[in-house]
Amino acid sequence: MGFVADSDLHSVAAAQRAEERFLALLNRGDIRSLDTELAGPQDRAAHLPTTDDDVAVDWFRCLRAILDGDAQAAEELAFSLFSRTQGESQAFALFTTHVGVICWMQGSIDDLEEHFLRARREYPEQLLWPASLALLWLLQGRHSSAETLLRSLPDPGDIPRDKYWLCTMVVLAEIATLTGTAEQAAEIRDLLLPYAGRLVPAGGGVAFWGTAARTLGLLEERLGLLEDARSHLELALEITGRIEAIAWHAEAQIELAGFALRHDLADIDAEVLLAEARATCEARGFAGLLRRTMVRPRVRVLGKFEVVSLCGRRAQWSSRKARELLKMLVAARGAATSREVYMHALWPDEHPDTLGNRFAVAVNVVRRAFDPDRLMPTQHYLTTEGEALWLNLEHLWVDLERFFELSSSADADAQSAHSARALYHGDAFSDEPYADWAAMIRDRAALVYASLGKGDSPARLG
Repeated sequence: MGFVADSDLHSVAAAQRAEERFLALLNRGDIRSLDTELAGPQDRAAHLPTTDDDVAVDWFRCLRAILDGDAQAAEELAFSLFSRTQGESQAFALFTTHVGVICWMQGSIDDLEEHFLRARREYPEQLLWPASLALLWLLQGRHSSAETLLRSLPDPGDIPRDKYWLCTMVVLAEIATLTGTAEQAAEIRDLLLPYAGRLVPAGGGVAFWGTAARTLGLLEERLGLLEDARSHLELALEITGRIEAIAWHAEAQIELAGFALRHDLADIDAEVLLAEARATCEARGFAGLLRRTMVRPRVRVLGKFEVVSLCGRRAQWSSRKARELLKMLVAARGAATSREVYMHALWPDEHPDTLGNRFAVAVNVVRRAFDPDRLMPTQHYLTTEGEALWLNLEHLWVDLERFFELSSSADADAQSAHSARALYHGDAFSDEPYADWAAMIRDRAALVYASLGKGDSPARLG
């Protein structure tokens, strides 16, 4: 072992105390005191010696810019600090954690791959980097690469409790919302629960992943623990508002709105949450988050008929024929079908040659239900080509399609069976009991539901 001078040990200890003090203020939401602590000369000549305490203060100034949603200022500070400190052992780790958040704010997370690869090489003992790389690959659709990397990690309970532990666990929790078994997700949830009210620091210098509560909420939703999920998503919204973390607050609004839409929670105004988040993202240039404020339009036909637009707005129908057309399109399950088939079903006593304008109006009303502000290309959700038309199901969330998808996995995955049962709020197209086009798909869905058995009662929320 090399000899470490007492003065160096004292300097490192002072920096750690500063980091702990700043994080404590941030966790309490005492932004005024934090700003007082961070006040002071910020321009330091490059030739002057830099102490560990100076570096801790400067990295927290970078974090402060991140909290304010100022990605440009944060990026300039991060690169400046790295150029001054890159000879230090943890310099690249600190730099990567900050750049990770900045790229997330800018909507350019693909740019992080080289940083994560280098951090993995330089810090093989820090499991945050392979975990983060695996998450990035999952988000990019590179599932086999991600799964191979994940198999190289120890079980969650064996992750070393170093200063990167909480951030690593949150990244693993993010992964567990996307892939893996329910048992793995439950284990990670149990490990994270004591930290529900905490911010997530990576090392000492940055709250890297927002709040633990947000990730817990998403994980609990996957596990069917809907009351707990709602509580934690609301806690994430409260914490991010208290610490004035603009980007993370917008993300918390998006997550809670999406949860409310997925579970029919009328007491949460999803449209207002999404509108506020959208305004923030537009003002601050949060490109990635802005895309997420435009949710996939949602169509429900199991038990009731309802359409929610990409802006989170429930459709108000001006045309009964347009409503019926959309139901028939859902029943066709994305298959291209002649417009004459729909015309005959909608206006059985009239000749198709006289119905062109009325049919075009009905198609336009359906498109406006999905996209009232016309933010997406005309053909994005409902495609017309020649004499045929069909729904682009990859751009929509349809409860009937999701029900069949989950049911197909029910034999191998009890959670899929539970989720499928929870989606079945009643017979498909129950408000069209005499429509010939609805009978076959309604009977099929009912048979599939019966095959799932009763199971546990699905969690309900008021």
